[in-house]
Amino acid sequence: MIIPRTYTSNHAVAKLALSCLLLLCSVTAFGQSGRRASKSPAVPVPTPEQQQLEKKPASDLTKIPLTVGTNSNEVFAGIPLFIYDSVLQSCARRLSDSSAVQVDPVAKGLSRGDAIEKAKTSSEGYVIWLNLRGDELFASYGNNLDGIYIEYTVFEHTTAKVKVQGNSYQGAYRKGGVVTGPSPGRSNNTIVENRLRVAAEDAAAKILKALHFASASDIPPHE
Repeated sequence: MIIPRTYTSNHAVAKLALSCLLLLCSVTAFGQSGRRASKSPAVPVPTPEQQQLEKKPASDLTKIPLTVGTNSNEVFAGIPLFIYDSVLQSCARRLSDSSAVQVDPVAKGLSRGDAIEKAKTSSEGYVIWLNLRGDELFASYGNNLDGIYIEYTVFEHTTAKVKVQGNSYQGAYRKGGVVTGPSPGRSNNTIVENRLRVAAEDAAAKILKALHFASASDIPPHE
């Protein structure tokens, strides 16, 4: 049987068209597959050194030095040395509650002149002078310590300029903003020591707040 040429030619064209269509579909599918397989850019992973810098603890940050001392060398005031020591330790401990400072208590007696000289020779920070005294500046208070209070002065480094100053009183003898007089008779040294401990903590809180190293709410209350 003889197949007409027209039929053969049409059949060949149809096969060619089908092949082209299949090839086009294959190319399109491959392109889409390639796009799906493409990877997003890699996210850089921080090195251990970078992580350590990012998580650097507050304890490693630069701290402001605070030198603290009392006038314990004034032996004629009649105030027992252990009270000076308690005041110094309580004030230094409360100052250390702020992570912004580094506290250096001076166990040796520190006069006002010594505190000024120490501030002048310091290149940074402050010198805090705690002066235990009564209403009479040069009196002896040995027989009655109830009226003793803490006069605090903060000297700035290099210039020795007075940055902060104020008073902190024994709680039982300060009512309604007025300081009452001492009770008659001889003082109980243990009770006075405890009161002045609290007064020293109060002085430290005021100093931190005045120097903007901490607000009152940042400092835990005394026990």
